[in-house]
Amino acid sequence: MKVIVFCLLFICDLINSKRTSPPYNKLKTKNLSECQRCKVLTDSFNYWLDKTSRGKYEGGDAAWEESKLKSYSRSEIRLVEIQEGLCSELKKHQDYCYSLAEDAESVLEKWWFLDNPQSVDLYTWLCIENLQYCCPKNHYGDSCSPCPLSNNQLCGGHGRCDGEGTRKGNGTCLCQKGYTGKHCELCDSNFYNTKSACEPCYKACDECSGEGDNACKKCKTGWEMLSGVCTDINECLDPSVCQIGQYCVNGEGTFACRMCDMSCKTCIGEGPSNCTTCEPNSVLWSGNCIDDKQKSDILRNTLRRAALYSGLLLIAFFVFRYSKSLASLTILIIALYMYISEKAYNMSILDVLFNLYLS
Repeated sequence: MKVIVFCLLFICDLINSKRTSPPYNKLKTKNLSECQRCKVLTDSFNYWLDKTSRGKYEGGDAAWEESKLKSYSRSEIRLVEIQEGLCSELKKHQDYCYSLAEDAESVLEKWWFLDNPQSVDLYTWLCIENLQYCCPKNHYGDSCSPCPLSNNQLCGGHGRCDGEGTRKGNGTCLCQKGYTGKHCELCDSNFYNTKSACEPCYKACDECSGEGDNACKKCKTGWEMLSGVCTDINECLDPSVCQIGQYCVNGEGTFACRMCDMSCKTCIGEGPSNCTTCEPNSVLWSGNCIDDKQKSDILRNTLRRAALYSGLLLIAFFVFRYSKSLASLTILIIALYMYISEKAYNMSILDVLFNLYLS
């Protein structure tokens, strides 16, 4: 019995926690401005206005509704149906819609029962004229001042008005990339005018007069002007550009310093075969820093390969005594094998002999 009571209490607590927890939409959606909330509400109202559009009321009081009040299209019964569904179809911002619908219920009813409701749409009547959350198109701010026009276009057609359509903002033009000026009528730095649009300069230019790499007035960092063209500077030619234990990688207009392989003290590139100097307990052989054990392994492996190649060449010599043509084919096969075999090792037999000579 105690177990059953405990389960019932747990279920009740779970149901109550779901009721009191914040709505999912409120947690997952961004905050909306007053104007955006009003737009959500009017869009939902118009959605249900369309959903309930079915001619005259077909319930039990149809005759009374028709004779005493007005047609179903603007009846109180239809308004109730709309209000019952209002905001329920929304997948986001539903909580904002419900909140504003409750606050604006009386104002919505006033619009619904206007003598000539078709004379003004709901958004204009509710959001702009009555609640005063929004402004007409191309207007902004508390008093809905007109946004700046240039050539009969908002911000010259290359930007947007700050606060446009809302009671917020200061009306300044927020220009698109590449444009600047009070009305976005000028090309921004590192853009040039083609009479119809502002286009970006060549990637190496810091300022330009037109299209292409020869139209640069000055170059970006990492480039230098040579014969009228911005050319990449190879920073890696400077040996001090990176720290000890790093190597330089050049790129267009830039460079990067990357860490050498752990076996190297200094290097000129990636991996263990690009070392230039080694730590005291290692020696440099063909770009590799090797210790005494590695050196012994390399010598042992080199001797083994040399013995194998000598044996193969000896076989070719005996074949030559019987058939020159067959010997030629045998030597060709042996040479191909030796080439492929040596490519598989970091150091060839010749590399090992050369390093032994230097040491």
